[in-house]
Parts: sequence; structure tokens; C-alpha cells
Amino acid sequence: MSFNIFLLCYTILILIQPIFTDIYLHNPRGSNNRHNENTPERANAKLSFDSQNNNRGGYNVGDDGAIYYYATSILPIQWTNQHSCNDVNADCTLILQYTCNDSLRDGASTTTIPVTVDGEQNSTYRLTEDLTSYLNCRVRSRNKNLFTAEQNLGSSSTSTRQNPAGTRYGYECPEERDYYPYWQPTNWIDIAILTNRQDLCSYYRQNSQNIQSRFACTFANKDVLIAANNLGIIIPNIKEQCEAFTDSRLNGTKPSWVEYPSLNQPAPECYTPSYTRENHLGDIFGSDMPVYNWTLPNISAKKCVLRVRYNISTADYDSWNINSTSNLGNLYVMKEYFPNESTAQNRGYRYQTNPQIQLFDGVNLTLQLAINTQQYGRVFQDRSFTFEIRQRPTEYQDRPIYNLNVRGRRGNIVQVYPALEYDFVPNRLEIPPNSYVHIQWIGSNTTPPGAGQGNQQIDRNNLLLLTNKKINPSWNQFQYLNFTGLYIANLPELLNQSTFLNLSLSDLRNLAASGQNTDPLLLNATAYFDLGPRLITDKSSGIYHYVSTRNNDFSNRDQKGRIIVQPFQFNYQTIGQNTYTTKIDDTTVIFPEGSVNTTVPIKLSKFSRDQLSQILPLNGQNIVNKQTLFDSVYVVEPYDLQFSSNIQFQIPFQELNNDQKNVDVLQFEPTNGIYLKLLSTLDTNNRVLKFQSDTAGVFVLVEKSSSSIWIAGVVIPIVLIVIIIISTVIYFRLSPNRYIQIKDQLTKTKRSFFSRV
Repeated sequence: MSFNIFLLCYTILILIQPIFTDIYLHNPRGSNNRHNENTPERANAKLSFDSQNNNRGGYNVGDDGAIYYYATSILPIQWTNQHSCNDVNADCTLILQYTCNDSLRDGASTTTIPVTVDGEQNSTYRLTEDLTSYLNCRVRSRNKNLFTAEQNLGSSSTSTRQNPAGTRYGYECPEERDYYPYWQPTNWIDIAILTNRQDLCSYYRQNSQNIQSRFACTFANKDVLIAANNLGIIIPNIKEQCEAFTDSRLNGTKPSWVEYPSLNQPAPECYTPSYTRENHLGDIFGSDMPVYNWTLPNISAKKCVLRVRYNISTADYDSWNINSTSNLGNLYVMKEYFPNESTAQNRGYRYQTNPQIQLFDGVNLTLQLAINTQQYGRVFQDRSFTFEIRQRPTEYQDRPIYNLNVRGRRGNIVQVYPALEYDFVPNRLEIPPNSYVHIQWIGSNTTPPGAGQGNQQIDRNNLLLLTNKKINPSWNQFQYLNFTGLYIANLPELLNQSTFLNLSLSDLRNLAASGQNTDPLLLNATAYFDLGPRLITDKSSGIYHYVSTRNNDFSNRDQKGRIIVQPFQFNYQTIGQNTYTTKIDDTTVIFPEGSVNTTVPIKLSKFSRDQLSQILPLNGQNIVNKQTLFDSVYVVEPYDLQFSSNIQFQIPFQELNNDQKNVDVLQFEPTNGIYLKLLSTLDTNNRVLKFQSDTAGVFVLVEKSSSSIWIAGVVIPIVLIVIIIISTVIYFRLSPNRYIQIKDQLTKTKRSFFSRV
């Protein structure tokens, strides 16, 4: 197989200064190459990966325990990126990936791992890629068809336009780091791609190593790889050249062209990223930071690491249709505005470092642009510390598990920046009944000093229900739910009166004291706390507001949260331009490819007949009173969402009491109470009722009206019309003069509309 995929590689380009464009992972805790420094700045930016971030970012490794998540549980990945996404000012792509291997480790120092077998096996050093993958990168020729501007690169894959000197960051391969999708094998598994360029989603998904194999030139023996690296040997990256390669210093050992199978994972999701603006490490619309709710894979893995890469590009040239022929100053920007390249060059419109451009022909006015061709196409990155993915015990099967964690570190907003102050993640959690909530947090015992209660260099957290007062009931977004705990308050409820999620008193005490017994500032508590999953039933339906007394400090910093336990089943599904299928109980809803033009979060709910009256009291009660409803009501929100292609419902016959021939489907618009009948069909082979709609809303299943009612509905209006006609004829026959008068008046009225009388 000749190597052609690199012609389509995507390097991300933007004009930006080195220290200011960053991405920081906040949940799970992002390291930004920190270990356990008690200073605001990290000690070693080259510890295990090239972040390109500010030295002050990141969190210390967790102490006193290790974070774990259950397979297929829902983990909110949160981050902040400094420049725009989902806007016209820059082309943004975020790539979320993970890798798992029992050999991964956080290490015990801030020293970069050496390129030796002993270093790979020494637990002192952080390890997030293995030695073999790095050695392959070192001895493999870089992709020489890539656009590298005027940068002077070496021959190895460790040398890229962004890292021309091949500076080493742990065992990370710079070429793999800077390009996506990468054409060589990698151990990173794709989770999701969030990109402005939705037209590229199919390309990304089809070329992900999750589903597509890779080819590479390599030595089968690790000792030979080490020898080749020590000798500075570079092997070709093209099949024919690889198979013909020989070097006498290797005593006849030759490389092989090897196919690496796909990672055998689903194709990554591809969505539009949340809107963020330039020069701002902060929240998106809706007062929260960017988030991706990751359903963890159904695996068992002792050590995993999460990676987020942030790629931004400019439109000053077409990064998808440029290659090495434009290197060394052969790229002229805006050349379409000049008669020839010579004129563009004379005016300074050549792509080079800090060019001086002449704005007007014949006018002595030049301006220097801040262009660094090494950074005019840049990738930023952060990684988590290691975490475990556990298989679910039998008692946790077949129910959703929602992770509730803590982000941030000790200090005020200035002291922690660009990290965050403490907060719960998510601080607004909405769950259906009969779900598990897994409350767990971890912190550091050597965090940089900062404002707050207790010891200045330790992270500690706790959780208590807020005092149960009610000031303004209208604050309740869900009028059909009772809320417990006043969000605007700061005092906690007494434990023996607390009804938080109907947890046991023992659980409430552990949450309040973070597992310890004696100290009001939690100094005797550990940095790690795990309550374990707790089942939340429909008896706990309501809204709960809670607080951390250790870190909440009114007017200085806030650490509060909200849990909403709904009385009905629901799930959220983010849909993009691909086909998405979601289920609630045994009912399936299909969103066909192209049903939306951008990424949209959908909430699919299932109400009972009685819940419809309670949740939509005005118009919901109206339809309940007028129709005989089956007990399953399906709701797609937001209600006003229009679909380009019809969404499709498949409802099993048992939801209809196996009385499927006696069912009509009505779509109900909850705001104005308008509803219409939808066409439905019966699939007897699969025993499902099918119907479609081009809008969201409330879908109710009702008993068909009896034939006598339909006959009356048709016959009665016809009889009335006949009676009116007969009565009119009789009236005019008995009063002929009145007929003449009306006819005369109508004639005059007709003439009044003529243009000329």
C-alpha cells in the first residue's frame, strides 16, 4: 500500500503569541505537566507531553487514593480554551481521546523519563506512551510532503513545523501530536471530534484508527529499534522504499512494512463545538464551561489517561490544499489581489516570519505583522492523571450511573488562574428515577498556597444539604417538583433533618465530614473521598441544593450544587449531521442523517398519562380531558425544534396493551395546546407502531374515536347545510319582493367595485 493519506493531513493554523493560547482540562483533573509542585508554576513543561500552555495551569496529582469510574457511566469532561470555537474568527477543532494500559503511571517526580528500557520500567517517571512507540517515531522519516513554511526541520518524525528541533516531551511523538487523523499507528482511542468544519465529519470518522487500520515501516525487535535510534538511522515511510531499505550498521537486519489493525472501536462522534470567544478562558452560553458527557467504554482497565487537543486555524491560506511545494517562502498570501507573484513579493505579501507589508502601491507606509511561521498553525493539549475504569458489579447492571465530582484547587480566583476555584462537577445534575449517583472527589496535599479555610496547602471537600427554607417559590423551574435546600442560603440543614436524596444518616455524615470524625475544617480528612454509587429511586423525586462548608465563602467563592431527580424516564442525546438512534425503555427514536444542520442537545422523555397533567398542567390537562390516552407519552425537547428530515418513532405493541389497531398518534404543542393527528403504520413483523414528525413536541397515543362518532361528525354538518338551503328557498318563494330587493342591492355592490361607473 503506497502512502497517500498524508496528502490529506490536517494541520491547524492560527496567528497567536506563544504564552497566551491555552486549553486546560478541569474534569477529570488536567495535569498540564504538573506533578506535586507547591508553587503556582509547574516545574517541568517537558514532563510527559507538549501542552503549549502557560506554566501556571494545571492541577497537582491526587493524593490518598485513586479516581475510578464504572464502565458505561456518564463522566462530564470539562475544559476551558482561550480562543474562539464555533465562530467565524478561527477554525476550531477539539479532539478527545483516551488510552489504557496497565503500565501507565503518574510517576513520583518532575523529571522527564529517559529514553531507556530502565527509564520505561522505573516508577519514578511519568509514563503515558511506551518506549517502543517513541523509538518508532525517532527512527521513522517524517512526512516530507507536509507544508512546513520556512522552518528548518530534521529528518525524523520527531521534527514538525511546530517543533522543528524535535524537542522531547516524555515519549510523545510530535508528528502524531500535531496532525489528525494521523497516518501512523497510535494507542490513542478517539472519543469525539468537535469541529467548526462539519463537512469534514465523515472524513474524520472514516479515517479514525478506531475503524481503519494503519501501515508503518518498523523493526520487529525492540533491541534493533534502540540500536537504530542510537545510530541515528532514519527508515523510509513509503512501502516500496521501506522494503528496499538496508543499512550495514544493522548487520543485515531490515525493517518491515506492517499493517496495524484498527483499534476495533466505534467511529468517534463528530459535533459542532460550543461557542467560545477570543482571549477568554471562561464559560460558554448558558453560564457553564465547555463540556462533553462521555459514556465510558464497557471495559475493565486499571490505568487510563484522557487527552484533549485544541487545534485552531486561519483562513489566510487553505491548509487542506497546501503541501511542501509552498515551503521556503514560496507561499504568497492574498496573491489574487496582485497582477503577479513578483508584485506580491515586492509588497511583502509572502508568508514568512514577521513580514513588513506595503499597504498601498507607491505610498511609503509599511506595517510589520506578528507572524511566527512555527506557530501560525498550532495545537494545544492537556491530559488527565491516570484513572481506573471498573466493570460494574451485578447490582449496578442495567441502570445509568452519573458521576458527581469536584474540580478546582485552593485559592481565590487570581491565585488559582488559569485553574479554577472549587466547584462540583456537574453543579447541576438532572437524573431520571432509579439511577445511580457516584459521588467521589480527589485533591492534593501539596497544592500551592491560597486563600480559604484550614491548611493552606491541602485540598479538602465535603457536601451537605442547604438549610430548608423557602423565600420565593417561583424560583422553582419545575413547578411539579418540591425543592429542598435554599440555593441562596449558605447554612447547611441539620443532618438528622436532612432528606438529601433520601440517603442514610451514615452516608450523610460521611459526605458532611468527608469520612473523618474530629475536625471542623476537615484537617483529619483525606484528599480522596468515595461514597460509591447510590441508587436514587422515584421516592426521591425533587430538587436538592447542597454546599461544601469547607470551601464555600459567601462574597469570595462559591461551592454549591443542584441535583434534580425527575419522576419520569428521560435521556439526553446530542445529535449532529450523522444518524443517531436513542432509546427510552423499549421505544426507539431515530434522527436520520441531516435531520439538523448543527449540533443540538435533545431531551427525550417518557411521561405517564397522569404526569402529563401535572408537568404541563394547563394544556396537558386539556388533552387528557378530551381524549382517552394510553399511559405512555413521549416528549422531545426543545419543543420548537424543526427537523430537516423526519424523525422516526418505533413503539412496541406492548406499550399499547397489544391493542395497536385501536391507536391514533397525536402531536401536541404544549405552549398553545394545538395538536394534530399523525399518520402511523403497523410493523407486524417487528411488532412496533411507527410514525414520523418534522418537529419536536409532545406525542400522545390515544384510542381511536368510535365509528358512530366519526359518522356523527360528518353527517350532522351535512344535514345542517341542507336545512339552511331548503329554508332559504322556502323563504324567498314566500317573499318574492324581498328576493328582488336583495338582488338589486347585490348588483349595486358589484358595480361599486368597477374601475369606471
